Amino acid sequence: MERTESFALVADDVVAANGLYTLTSLRQRKVLIAWTCLWLGFVAFLTFIDGVDRALASWPMLLGISLLPFLAILLVVWIMGPISARRMFRQQKSLQGRLVYGWSDAGLHTESEYGSFDIPWSHFIRWAEDDRTFLLFESDRLYRMVPKRVLTTDQQASLRRALVGVGG
Repeated sequence: MERTESFALVADDVVAANGLYTLTSLRQRKVLIAWTCLWLGFVAFLTFIDGVDRALASWPMLLGISLLPFLAILLVVWIMGPISARRMFRQQKSLQGRLVYGWSDAGLHTESEYGSFDIPWSHFIRWAEDDRTFLLFESDRLYRMVPKRVLTTDQQASLRRALVGVGG
């Protein structure tokens, strides 16, 4: 079984995990479909208000105006995401204790001040990674974060190999 050294998460780990969570959530097919439907509905609404002839004549402006609410939402998420993640880290004491992660072909092993437990890979629905973090999703909203700063290059490759079948 591969194992990390004992480590503690830091606020930057939580910020990185939250950023990756947001990106992977926004890229899910169901979210993209929902945003597209909302946008098309908003375009139809603006066209109805402005009149079809006038809307067609000024379609670049209609397109720009129709994207503004969505860009505003993304801007708020981009600004508030790190602030919220740091606040959550300060509030949630369970994120601040020492951890050890281990993994094998069977699943993920976790040791913390709350005990140790094993989670079979089949209990994870998907996983994601970027340059700083691995996220292992137990559901759409619940994930385990593994900061890459605590893993050697070989451990990162080993974890990646173990995760190949997750979410398949």
